[in-house]
Amino acid sequence: MRFILLRGLGRDQLHWTPLLNEIKAVFPDSTIETPDLPGAGILHRKPSPTALADYIPLLSQQLSRSEEPAVIVGLSLGGMLALTWAALEPETFSHVVAINSSCNLTPFYKRLLAYKAINHPGAIFRPSIAAKERAVYRMTCNTRPVDETIIRRWVEIQLLHPVTITNQIKQIWAALKFSPPPRALLPELSIIYSEGDRLVNPDCSRDLIKFYNSDSYVHPWAGHDLPQDDPKWLAMQLKNIIYRQSGSTSISH
Repeated sequence: MRFILLRGLGRDQLHWTPLLNEIKAVFPDSTIETPDLPGAGILHRKPSPTALADYIPLLSQQLSRSEEPAVIVGLSLGGMLALTWAALEPETFSHVVAINSSCNLTPFYKRLLAYKAINHPGAIFRPSIAAKERAVYRMTCNTRPVDETIIRRWVEIQLLHPVTITNQIKQIWAALKFSPPPRALLPELSIIYSEGDRLVNPDCSRDLIKFYNSDSYVHPWAGHDLPQDDPKWLAMQLKNIIYRQSGSTSISH
């Protein structure tokens, strides 16, 4: 089994660690590839394009030479990129999984609940990297209390691969322009979303589900960063998705 994982706005492949550990436990023989978006991670010095299709070449360059069709899993902006990429190269993927993503089917005021940053000013004013990452955690994760070891790790990632405000704005602009590709262009498709998402309204995922008439899986309490809040649950849903696609009996939720 081969997985390709795509993170979201301003985040790094290193943020996948909790989910990577759970996928390896559920799929011990799997290959997992985690390309970074231009403007983040190992590509943090590159400018972020403002059109999603322009991300694909730089993502593709980071992959192995394997010809095995992959399950592509994308969180938020990563889900939009997964849908875009799969529509352009459907033979590369066996399944697309979009998590807490949105598109222009939903009003913009539901797609990024930026006003909630008022409750977490460190996300904007950045008195320190730690304050910024703690604010991001409070906006995107619902696990409480905040685990300071996670914040310290996120600070380490930001120091290693700093993301500029300019690139974050470009990524937001690219996301806001995203229009979902026709269902006929895509391989198998599933939508996963968090009922407790406070950054992107869950209606965004529900609109995608209606548009595609796709399978869906709902987490009852997690925040926008579902892979951080409950990676074990997410790994099990990926197993359910793959079992269902193969025609096997799915495991219990």
